[in-house]
Amino acid sequence: MAYKRKTINPLKRKNAGVAKYPGEINSEHDLQKACVAKLRAHNMLCFCTDVMNGISFIKDIAGKAIYKQHMIRMGAVPGQSDLIILHDQRCTFVEFKWKKGKKSPDQVAFTNLVANMGYEVLEWRTLEQCTDWIVQQLHERES
Repeated sequence: MAYKRKTINPLKRKNAGVAKYPGEINSEHDLQKACVAKLRAHNMLCFCTDVMNGISFIKDIAGKAIYKQHMIRMGAVPGQSDLIILHDQRCTFVEFKWKKGKKSPDQVAFTNLVANMGYEVLEWRTLEQCTDWIVQQLHERES
């Protein structure tokens, strides 16, 4: 008997465009979740790449080292943007910063690299910046 793998379109998932964040945004992580929900609601495919900071939930030091090495072998690089958005045959990189947060030297180097390759690189500190960008993209799509 042959096994048939079911492929799932992430934009067609149940509740894919439904916001899963509270009304208040109190952290960079909340901002990321809110922006991803908005982007998906407008059928923009986005990928969170905030893998190095994602190790904060691992309490075991050895586990953190294993996770970090695994992510590096899988292609993660220091300073990579938090989010990659695929839309209208384009690719946009977004770095999230909370309050007065600043980019690390690795983040500056990464954003300079992808900007020099011709990609759009953004920094969002508020949900309004994300919303304004989506509106701009929709306007350009209609033009």
